[in-house]
Amino acid sequence: MNPIAKRQATLGIALGVAAALHAVVAQDAPAAAAGPLEEITVTATRRSESLQSVPISITAMSGEALADAGVTQTRDLVGLTPNLSQQGSFARTSPSFFIRGIGSTQFNPNANSKVGVYLDDVYLASPAVHGSQIFDVASVEIARGPQGTLFGQNTTAGLVRIITTRPEVDRGFNVSASLTAGNYNQLDPEVAIGFDTGSRSAARISFLQQSRDGFQRNKFLGTDDGEVDAFGWRGQWLWQPSAEVDLLLRVHGSRDQGQLPPYKQVGLVDPATFEPCATPRPGSGCTDFFGYADTANFHEGQWDVRDQFTDVEAMGANVTIDWRLPAFTLTSVTAYEENESRVHEDPDASPNYVMTGNYHGEPRQTSQEFRLTSPEAQLSWIAGAYYFHETNDTSVGFPIPGFGPGALSGMTDVLEGLGQISSMETDSYALFGNVDFAATDRIKLTLGLRYTHETKDVDYAAWLADVTDVTNATFFTDRSITDRAFFQTIDFQEKRSWDDVSGRASLAYSFTDDVLGYATISRGFNSGNYNGGALSDQAEAALVDPETLLSYELGLKSELGGHLRLNLSAFYYDFTDQQVFVLASGDSGVPVQQLSNAAASTLYGLEMEAVWQPVEELVVQLGAGYTHSEFDEFETPLGEDLSGGTLPSAPETNVNAMIAYTIPSSIGAWVLEADGKYQSKQYFSVNNDPILSQGAYTIANAHVEWTAPNEHVAVTAWVRNLADEEYLVSAFDLASFGWNQWVVGEPRTYGVTLEYHTH
Repeated sequence: MNPIAKRQATLGIALGVAAALHAVVAQDAPAAAAGPLEEITVTATRRSESLQSVPISITAMSGEALADAGVTQTRDLVGLTPNLSQQGSFARTSPSFFIRGIGSTQFNPNANSKVGVYLDDVYLASPAVHGSQIFDVASVEIARGPQGTLFGQNTTAGLVRIITTRPEVDRGFNVSASLTAGNYNQLDPEVAIGFDTGSRSAARISFLQQSRDGFQRNKFLGTDDGEVDAFGWRGQWLWQPSAEVDLLLRVHGSRDQGQLPPYKQVGLVDPATFEPCATPRPGSGCTDFFGYADTANFHEGQWDVRDQFTDVEAMGANVTIDWRLPAFTLTSVTAYEENESRVHEDPDASPNYVMTGNYHGEPRQTSQEFRLTSPEAQLSWIAGAYYFHETNDTSVGFPIPGFGPGALSGMTDVLEGLGQISSMETDSYALFGNVDFAATDRIKLTLGLRYTHETKDVDYAAWLADVTDVTNATFFTDRSITDRAFFQTIDFQEKRSWDDVSGRASLAYSFTDDVLGYATISRGFNSGNYNGGALSDQAEAALVDPETLLSYELGLKSELGGHLRLNLSAFYYDFTDQQVFVLASGDSGVPVQQLSNAAASTLYGLEMEAVWQPVEELVVQLGAGYTHSEFDEFETPLGEDLSGGTLPSAPETNVNAMIAYTIPSSIGAWVLEADGKYQSKQYFSVNNDPILSQGAYTIANAHVEWTAPNEHVAVTAWVRNLADEEYLVSAFDLASFGWNQWVVGEPRTYGVTLEYHTH
């Protein structure tokens, strides 16, 4: 699309928002009286404010609403949020989030997310814990666009922030507990207990256990693979030594030792001619190079690796201090996080021992943030300083015995594999600030500024190895690689630093007490990184430059008559030096992983979120998103010109909806609720390969809830993926080996949840 057409399209979006604004303001009615819609409070501006008064595009959901929707992990948020998508290959761990088409397709342990994931005030750098369980939370906020002038870490796409339920002093002993049982032998207990520990302190302890049998039938071994086995816990202690000081200590941990749901193989070979197959798809009869043809059923296949696992153990601790002084509030957040992740997969998804994939990551991070926040006034401000340090040791290995001796080097008579061991140290320093100036009762100006200095020090090595004695159950990383290595392919050390100045300017205008319009220009920055999947070429491992995103946004937030909330936003993104990960078939006959900077990309689109409550018993929610994305200039390191293509995991349209109806009765209240999300076609690869794509689909869910008259007990019968839709969550190019790889979504699940709450 040429620049004039882009600007015309953006102008059309802006005019659409302006027309909606005119329709609202033209009513020329006095401010509506307070209606039955519940006010939503958010803290995305580092203050507690009404969602309707914040000039940022945010989706916010309470913990109660998330529980009603059956949300138990971060990837479930996609079904409730416009212009939020995700892909990933490692089951519940390491989801790659995309906001407005911006995200990362990297799957190696050092992947650098473009969506900031926060647990309370702590940025979680490691993707291995981005799929953590959601339990005992007060709310979740998803903010779109750069947020670096308000948060310690800077990202280009936006952020997902999980806000946990805090202890409450003087509340006494309180309990929330639930037990969920479902098909595939699902059994998930969840408990949260709060209690006072003195006249000025309180504690809260919570945990969630999740277990379920696998839903992928292995016809080769006669097993059901992909079982869930996860556990998360959290402890908190709040001390209020005076009315001005809060000290909150949090510790948490999690363990995910489930199985990796096996992939579906897409054979690319015509077995009659041994030429490329004309209709590659499971069930079409197309095979891999070894003659295996997968079935059409998404939830069955034949795999020789029984124990494909994801093993992630994580822990962390942080201390938050809020000291309320007359001139400002001083906030200190000191945090430590660590995890160890191990993933063992069967990439060929066949009964033949062709290859296995092995990933090991061990990141450790410390961070310190200081913030000064002024009281609410005509001139309000926030000033902050942030330090982040991470050491990330990773290893990736691929034994490839299936192609015979010397298949990779052509020089030996042994079975061969490839592997890497790497370490990266990151130090990041930032100063940030934000000023709000109420020029009049209706006009507010916002200016934000951020300075970032970041250094990355990488030590990277890769080898060819003799894998003659390696079985399909061997976890081939670290010493398993070096003990068998016979030729070093990469020896790479580099240390680089970057400086960046980014910021935000916003103008908000209150047309009435219930109608707010805003316009924002912001700039985001995402630091450089290296390719954790480089195995055979020194140039593959080089550090890539940071990426920057310039964002223009118009928005409208309104409440009409107290019964209808309507929020609209339109955006235009100019993306420069975008970091793009490519997995493609190279000239060597082995799939090649590349990380490089695309010269330029453009995205534009809009979101709409509406809540309508015509009567107290009925609530209807509707969200919709549209995103146009395009690589303006992009030539891959493999020589492909992908200019004009669509960005991966950027579906053009998506719609989410929910309707809930409450029926009061003498024996308690009944709630009938249905929700669903439609998503148009999306590509999972940067080259827009149709085999590596997912067509439009809809996932629908429903539940019936009964709550006792005293509101202590509730029982919910639920079903998810009501129509048993078959769909993909990711796909990967392994054409050099004769197949592609599909990652399938979950089938229909159903069950019952029993809850108990004290008041």
